[in-house]
Amino acid sequence: MIEWLFALDYYHWILFGLMLLIAEVFIGGSFLMWIGFSALLLGLLLLLLPLVGIYLGWEWQLILFGIGAMVSLYLWRRYMKDDRESDVPGLNQRGSDLVGRTATLHDPIVNGEGTIIVHDTHWQVTGPDMPAGTRVTLLSLDNMVFRVEKADNPS
Repeated sequence: MIEWLFALDYYHWILFGLMLLIAEVFIGGSFLMWIGFSALLLGLLLLLLPLVGIYLGWEWQLILFGIGAMVSLYLWRRYMKDDRESDVPGLNQRGSDLVGRTATLHDPIVNGEGTIIVHDTHWQVTGPDMPAGTRVTLLSLDNMVFRVEKADNPS
């Protein structure tokens, strides 16, 4: 049943690598692509090694494929860990641009929770208990909830 394993050759690895690359097109995410590159590289290696008189058994082929897959995945993770600064700071960080501003409490803060309205959007706030209509300063934003304190200058 596993006789095919003993007959692994370069074209098996090249076909396997191509199948992984094609699967990557339909699945996405670039994970399979790197494993496919490992299989393609092993297929090319097996194609060239018999020319110099070296033959690798199926055991070594699987070991080399595993090592190649781990190395390629390591390189993929390193490539994907791109910590460049964004051209647009605050992008996809809704509300972060409001920190430091003042707003008026829409609902009173009772037991540490209340709401404000900024730009037609209701925001939850946490802070010391205060009545509705009090001016507050937005100190920070955590999980879409502003932490507030009473504003010093009513403006």
